[in-house]
Amino acid sequence: MKRKVIATVLALCVTAGLLAGCGAPEPDEVETTEEAAPEAEEETAAEEPAEAEAAGEESEAAEGGTYRVGLMIPGTLGDKSFFDAAFASIEPLQTELGVEVEYVEAGTDTTKYYPALVDMCKKDYDLILTISSNNDDALVEAAEEYPDQKFINLDDEMTDPPANVYIMGTKNNEMCYLAGAAAALKAEELNEDTIGFVGGMDIPGINEFLVGYIEGAQAINPDIKVATSYVGSFTDTAKGKENGLLLYNDISVVFAAAGQSGLGVIDAAVEKGKFAIGVDSDQAEALKDTKPEMANVIITSAIKNIPQNAVNVVDRAMKGDVNYGSREVFGIETGAVGIAENEFYEKLLSEDARAQIEELKEKVVNGEVTMTPNEGITTDKINEIRDAVRP
Repeated sequence: MKRKVIATVLALCVTAGLLAGCGAPEPDEVETTEEAAPEAEEETAAEEPAEAEAAGEESEAAEGGTYRVGLMIPGTLGDKSFFDAAFASIEPLQTELGVEVEYVEAGTDTTKYYPALVDMCKKDYDLILTISSNNDDALVEAAEEYPDQKFINLDDEMTDPPANVYIMGTKNNEMCYLAGAAAALKAEELNEDTIGFVGGMDIPGINEFLVGYIEGAQAINPDIKVATSYVGSFTDTAKGKENGLLLYNDISVVFAAAGQSGLGVIDAAVEKGKFAIGVDSDQAEALKDTKPEMANVIITSAIKNIPQNAVNVVDRAMKGDVNYGSREVFGIETGAVGIAENEFYEKLLSEDARAQIEELKEKVVNGEVTMTPNEGITTDKINEIRDAVRP
């Protein structure tokens, strides 16, 4: 059976909600379009799924049929970060699992999310995937209206989902801990004791990244200072560049946890001859062909391995091994998060620095590192940590 990827871009209107990863985009209007990607080569149908174990259910796929997955992206593509990582899940789902995937790019108008999910529910997918917390209300409403439809959110903070929804979470503090260590080590090479952070918005989800980043940097230099600023948007690259330029007047390394706005920070690093740390995807790898000058200033990226996480959880779903109605959190130990260790990482950080980061990674996996957990962190605690390292 031939598989197709169908892109449907919904009209964008009002404003975006919060993002569990690094930010939901701001409003931007586009016309509704629809196009089909080139057909992939024929493959044999998925084998009959095994009986359920943990979930106690049989797989949703019809015996001998093709398992069908719908992916709803509550944002816009092109950020080289969070939403692009969700889109990048499609190819490995097809090639590694042999499933049929269709996706909807739902834009930034949150009022479009519920009708988009309802439309997908009517297509009888075996499973509907989505990502981020900015469509939580729509997801809950659709799940309650269609109790027989199974949903999985690939990255969210919802702790009490409906009985037909499974939530995946990632240990943002772990990947940002390693990113902070990389930033501090690069600053050390440059004889500096201050690093920077640009967030999309001053919200708890983004400040989880900041806290992990600070604590990782302190593992290298207990006296390090961290200058912070916020764009106020996840899609304003011009403002992101402005924030970056201001920070780069005094420091050389900045972590941009700002979605598409972070591209502006990286651009500022190029202009100033400084360095950046990317987020969510391997941003140097994503940019090296089209913007090599930007790739060449990205020391590493704090990565959520969303494509592989998607393959793992869909494989479990096909086997009936997903505990719907719950949330599970995954970290470095399972490969759900990490940092980019690519050609730029090897070029921009010394061998000794990389060895120190590897040692820290092993300590995180072995539970030898104490860091502030993502869950339940209060605004007061975030302010305390942020203020303690303010330059």
